[in-house]
Amino acid sequence: MVTFLLKRVTIFAVIQEILIFFIMLTFYWQVSLLYYINVSFIVSATVFLIGLILYVMQSGFFDLIHSGMRKALRRMQREEENEFANVPLSELMNVGYVSLLLSSLAVLATSFIALAFYYN
Repeated sequence: MVTFLLKRVTIFAVIQEILIFFIMLTFYWQVSLLYYINVSFIVSATVFLIGLILYVMQSGFFDLIHSGMRKALRRMQREEENEFANVPLSELMNVGYVSLLLSSLAVLATSFIALAFYYN
């Protein structure tokens, strides 16, 4: 289990690093430490927020809102109940968020390390 998680975290971190260098070359046309710090912070913060949103959705926080909206929309559109009508949102969102959170924290750590090198 731990090796699988470590493998996924490594894969997601490498994908984020490739995305960082692609964004740097696309927008800045060069690779520098300052651009790496800026872009890596934005990318890792975005992935971290996505991971947090997935965590909140899987925790069951929006289950009551989701079921109420589905019932209201079914009544307005006069649809019949199907087999997925009573499935909570937390069960529909079965995506691993831990690897996203850990990989974004690893990329954020590299951003802070690069920031320390930049100011020394």
